[in-house]
Amino acid sequence: MQKGYARTTIGQIEAAAGLAPRTGTFYRHFKNKAELISELARSEITETPEKFDLERLLELGDTRAEMVLIAQTYEQFAAKQAPFLELIEELRRTEEGAAFESEVNADMLDALTGWVASKPGASQLSGEKLLALTMMIFGGWLFFLFKSQQGVFSEKLGRGAMIEEWSTYWASELDADGR
Repeated sequence: MQKGYARTTIGQIEAAAGLAPRTGTFYRHFKNKAELISELARSEITETPEKFDLERLLELGDTRAEMVLIAQTYEQFAAKQAPFLELIEELRRTEEGAAFESEVNADMLDALTGWVASKPGASQLSGEKLLALTMMIFGGWLFFLFKSQQGVFSEKLGRGAMIEEWSTYWASELDADGR
């Protein structure tokens, strides 16, 4: 985080981890820096379907409550990712980082789309329409989180009002019989 991905050497990583620097010890654990950062991102700061545990949410039987939990989980990940934003942006510009982000985003979108598809209001939609609906639902919440981090909505739209209106509206749409 301090020096960035490109300016941090394997030797520096070894020294920071308490390993003998420049002895190749790092390579007993990882192929390269990209593999290390991918592993750290996957385990520590990246939202994944497993971390959201969407199947457990379905046990609630209340779409609005499920949406609030999904929103809160996204908030937790946004807060966890905040200190890493510069590093994340640097990694996005690398081939490995772009591939990793694409994979993680596809997995998360598939999981959210599956969750949306389980609802009566979306059960009859074609794949393309289901994906578009999923993007509309969660895109609104993610936009709010992104802009809130920038301080844009702090006075005009509070978190409580946003989560209430967002979850209530979309839950009513998803719980309606057939679209």
